[in-house]
Amino acid sequence: MNTAVSDVIAPAVWTLRDGTVLTLRHICAEDIELMVSFVRGLSFGARYFRFGHGDIEFSEEEVRRACTPDPDECVHLLVVQNIDSRDTVVASARIVFDAGGADCEIAIAVADAWQKRGIGVRLVRALSEYARRRGLKTMVGKILASNRGMLEFMRKCGFTVNEGGAGSALRIATIAL
Repeated sequence: MNTAVSDVIAPAVWTLRDGTVLTLRHICAEDIELMVSFVRGLSFGARYFRFGHGDIEFSEEEVRRACTPDPDECVHLLVVQNIDSRDTVVASARIVFDAGGADCEIAIAVADAWQKRGIGVRLVRALSEYARRRGLKTMVGKILASNRGMLEFMRKCGFTVNEGGAGSALRIATIAL
């Protein structure tokens, strides 16, 4: 995999239609408390659809690992709102690189109150652009078949959605980069 290609996605300031200012940036080691707060703030349904069960609690070690990703294995971005010099995470997204080097898997979570405001689309675009620059060919997402909102969202972003196999509760969203 070509990690010499710009290994970072430059921070970006996004202004939503209503004037709200958000910042896209890489996750960092100092984000442990922010991430714990973000995940706890998700509804049971949002946690279920993103992590596979709604009553999930992560250990400090799991959160620490998520906040210090190996750039050869994945890229993890946050969208934050800064009010009074305090960041609040409104969305988290990552791509994990396939060991073979040509593919990556995307995972995304947008806080319930921030959904349907264009944040997810911008995250997918940023990660797709980065994956292309890195030389990846395909991006996939594994989505619970019951998560109709995410399936619709992925189609809107240009992904093709297929069944995950006979009797599978998963759907596989795929897009060529």
